[in-house]
Amino acid sequence: MDSRSWMRLDDEPPSHRLPPALATHDPLGGRDIGWVTQMQPFIRHFSRPGEVVFDPFAGAGTTLLAARMEGREALGCEVDAARIALIGERFARLGQPAPRVLPASCDTLAGEALPPFDLCLTSVPYFGSAWPAEAAPARQLYASESYAAHLAGLRSVFHRVRERLPEGAFCIAMAENLHLGGRMLPLAFDLAGILGGLFVLQEERVIVYERPPRPLDAFDARTDRSHEYALVCRKEREAVDLPATAALLEALRAEGHRFTLFGSFARWLHDPAGPAPADADIRVDADEAALGALLASLAVRGFAVRSWGEPVALPLALDLYRGRHYFRAERIDRRGARVRLDIDYESHP
Repeated sequence: MDSRSWMRLDDEPPSHRLPPALATHDPLGGRDIGWVTQMQPFIRHFSRPGEVVFDPFAGAGTTLLAARMEGREALGCEVDAARIALIGERFARLGQPAPRVLPASCDTLAGEALPPFDLCLTSVPYFGSAWPAEAAPARQLYASESYAAHLAGLRSVFHRVRERLPEGAFCIAMAENLHLGGRMLPLAFDLAGILGGLFVLQEERVIVYERPPRPLDAFDARTDRSHEYALVCRKEREAVDLPATAALLEALRAEGHRFTLFGSFARWLHDPAGPAPADADIRVDADEAALGALLASLAVRGFAVRSWGEPVALPLALDLYRGRHYFRAERIDRRGARVRLDIDYESHP
């Protein structure tokens, strides 16, 4: 893999393709299946031989096959039993043992039920793919009834991925913006927002498929959708502007907001020679009026306030966020400097 921000795919070797006989048994006819050659460079670059590559949307096993071909262990999750069987048959036709595929959505697997892995690499399900309703198993995102529900499902899956991904490891998700209902639906861009709330977005790469062009009539904006995005993220601690964070806390106290500072930033204030924190943690009472006033003060200062990656609506209706434990407030200034505040309102010392 080189420094170019794009990668062109010209052809997929016959041995890599999903056999047509298998594609005919798939609910989507195999048309959502990615290319093995698309996944291989990412596996080689972002993992080591013998490590485990995980695909939370295993589908027809394309990522798992690429992992096996690159000398990695393959692990997947797939909610559709027929597709799990298809993966087994696909590997059998290549004379290979079937990879381990868990018959569940990974966000439903608690604790060690989801084995550890070293790289998450996937192509996400596309909204509006018309998965047959009668064949839709539980948590089948292809059968999402609304775009908001689809994004919420993606957020839940990648939240679980983050919990199991080691510090410093990569999560790479491929997605395409869609054309649906006469308009562009920005799935790839919205997914970037979800991933950016869980990981550190590192880069994007544009995957280009060579297709013969066709002329367009005047004012026709549609394209042949011959590209998609590989969103490259990493689980790591981000640097924050420590002096600006300390000044923010002082200003909030001066305004009369009541909170207790704890965690890594509190330790750093006592010992600035110690490890630099990635955020400041404060504990507040779960009082709707006082908490709402604090969030409003942060919003005025240019902070984005979110709960589990979703924007928090103000004025605050705290009952909507019971059981979520904290809000995250984040501001990035024109220099790229970051201040991040985690506001814990349900835990106890």
